[in-house]
Order: sequence, then C-alpha cells, then structure tokens
Amino acid sequence: MCQALTRLVPYLVILVLALPFRAVSQEPIAIGLLLPDLSHTKVISAAELAIDRANAAGGYMNREFKLVIRTAEGFWGAGSKESVSLVYEDQVRAIIGSLDGRNGHLAEQVATKSHLTYIETYATEPTLSQAFVPWFVRVVPNDNQQSLTILKQIAKEGGGKIGILSKETYDTRYAVKSLTKAAAGETGMPPLILDLDTTSNIQDDVLEKILGNNINHLVIPLDALYLKDLIKTLGKEKPELKIYGTLHFSIGLENRKDAWDSYEGIYMVSPHLDRDKYSALPNSQSAYMYDAVNLVINAIEQVGTEREAITDYISKSDYSKGVTGSISFDELGNRQGASTLIRIQNGVPQLINPLN
Repeated sequence: MCQALTRLVPYLVILVLALPFRAVSQEPIAIGLLLPDLSHTKVISAAELAIDRANAAGGYMNREFKLVIRTAEGFWGAGSKESVSLVYEDQVRAIIGSLDGRNGHLAEQVATKSHLTYIETYATEPTLSQAFVPWFVRVVPNDNQQSLTILKQIAKEGGGKIGILSKETYDTRYAVKSLTKAAAGETGMPPLILDLDTTSNIQDDVLEKILGNNINHLVIPLDALYLKDLIKTLGKEKPELKIYGTLHFSIGLENRKDAWDSYEGIYMVSPHLDRDKYSALPNSQSAYMYDAVNLVINAIEQVGTEREAITDYISKSDYSKGVTGSISFDELGNRQGASTLIRIQNGVPQLINPLN
C-alpha cells in the first residue's frame, strides 16, 4: 500500500501544478473618506475614480484598494467620532477629509493621537497646520497663501482702497483675518470690512458702502448664492472695481455650475486644470480629492501599508503627477508654492502668470 502511494506522489504533484492558479484573496487596503454629508457626489466620484484606476493597474501586492466613507453630519463632534471609527473599526491607512475648518480640527486631533495621515482637501483655515505634527497635510492653499496671492495682484493693478466682504461663519472669520493682516502689511492701511446680511438676498447696505467709500478692490472670501446679484449690480454701478474671490468662492461657483461669463473680469484663486484632459473631474474640489487619494496610493506603493511609513513618505515626498500641479509640503503640512490665480476673460478662466 505504501509503495503504491509513493509511486502516485509524482503524478499528484504534476496534477496539482497543472491546475489553474488562483491568487489568494486578501483584505483590501482601506482608505478613509470623511465628508460633511453624502451629497458631495462629485468628490466621492473623484475618489472612486482614483481607486478604480489603481485597482485596474493591479492594486498593491495582489491587494485591492477600497474607500470607506463616513460623514460628519449630525450632532457637534460627529466628525471626531467618525474619525475614530475610521481609524480603529475600519482600519484605514489614511484619512482624507473635505471638511470645514472646525470639523477639520476634530479629524486632525484623532489622526495625531493615532499617528495616522490626515489629508485635507477643502478647509483653508491657517491654524489647522499650526499644531506642528507630521500627520496633517493639505493639498489646498491656506488662507494666508491665498491672501498674499491676491494682494500681489492688487499691487499689480495699481493698489488703492480694499474692501472685504464678511459674514459670521467660522471659516470666513479666519479668511477675513488673514486678508486683513496681509492687506495692512502690504499697503500700510487696514481694509474696510463689509458685513453681509445673511438673512436677505438683497445687499443694498453693502452696495451703498462699496459705492460710497471709494473702494478700488473688493475681495470675496466666501460663497453665497446672493453674491451673483451683488456682483452684477457692481458691474453696472462701478465697472472699474476690481473683484477677487478666494478658493471657496470659486469652488462655490463651480458646484452651482454658474456660467463663467456672469463673472467676467473677476480674479479667483483656483487650480489651473486642463478641463479637456481631465473631463472626469468636473470641478476644483473633485480634482483636489483625486490628487489626495493618489497621494496615499502612491505612498503605499512606495513604502507599504504601515501607517507611520505612509505619513513619513507623504510629508517628505514631491508628487509630480497631481492634476492640480506638483505637490509637496512644508514642515507644517502646508502645500508649497504660491496659490494660482485665474481671471475670467471672454467667459473662459485664464491662468494669470505669476511672473508677469
């Protein structure tokens, strides 16, 4: 009997080797997405596009990537609870947020305690990067960077009196603070802060102050639907007025699909996207998300799935394949390089060359 089995062994080995090879299924590599709510479909689609393309290319060491999406909606502090769930329950390798500044701080605190990379793709509030921790980076320019870009363009336009629209929200307060400090530093005089009436779509009081105070440059560090009518009226009443929008202003226009020609002549902070080449990314916010997911995937492909290795690689690397431009970070996690400015000319966004 034993001799018979011994004679069969070579044939059994050949038979096994002849069977079709199937890779051993392994757990996917989870990347966390933290959003205000699930209505941000374009942002979700951009993240899924990056994941799908990475998986189509083979994933990482026979493992696919997957998104785990949680939201910060609901009671105050929900963002912190959901961040904890992403870290310990979902075992994500990194968290990517598209949050306002207040919720961004909560997610950052969780990432810091767990030594997990947190990448912000929307919040521009400067204090997010003042915790001096390596686990936080952002792919969008912060308020201070945007303010300097806008002030440089104002100087090129001959300078003059500056007005800044404002309203009582967390992110807007920080943006106004950054712009006020930059304006005072560049011009030697404080700008005029113009508080919007958020209870009304009619901004007659603000319009009167702009027209009556000899303002040469108006900066809009926020988005609101009623601003369109104000801008239209200013174009008729004061056509020589130069208007500038921050990144959140330009993202708001894109999300509402407002026609560019309604904002003719306005300068805006925005990444310069090749919209024909990247037609699957319909706006700036989705482009920033696409880049952030690819940052994490690229880091994993280079150094593996260990969380601290991913953080170390991202914080020190120079990623040249970003659709919003080359991406690298300073020691505080801010994206390096000046924020880019576009201007609407003949109904088309045109890049303003910073060297001109």
